Amino acid sequence: MRFPEERLWDHINDGWSRMSFKQRKFWDAIKRPPEEWELKGYGPCWVVALIGEIVIYYNHYEHGFNRSPWSQFGVIERYQSLQDELEGAVQTQLNSLEAGYDVGPWTSGPIAGEYAVKHTR
Repeated sequence: MRFPEERLWDHINDGWSRMSFKQRKFWDAIKRPPEEWELKGYGPCWVVALIGEIVIYYNHYEHGFNRSPWSQFGVIERYQSLQDELEGAVQTQLNSLEAGYDVGPWTSGPIAGEYAVKHTR
């Protein structure tokens, strides 16, 4: 199922409105027009930022922004199950740059709600 670009822009604009000045300056340097890349094993996801060998993408399966390494343009290499808002993913990338290594997080806790359960026999 394709996630609509219009809904993605709602998430991007909401995240931008919550960013600090420092986050906005960094975002301006790494953002790119949303482009669908293939998330290995899952299908297309929207990439919204690129810095070096890292992309920030919207994972509509988990309803959040995540980071992943990439080595082939157009391919997101790592599935992440974080439900970060955009400003959180941007801050995590800023933290990694300042520390000189990837500081994580790599997973998040469960989010309360009702989810469809697929039954198999």
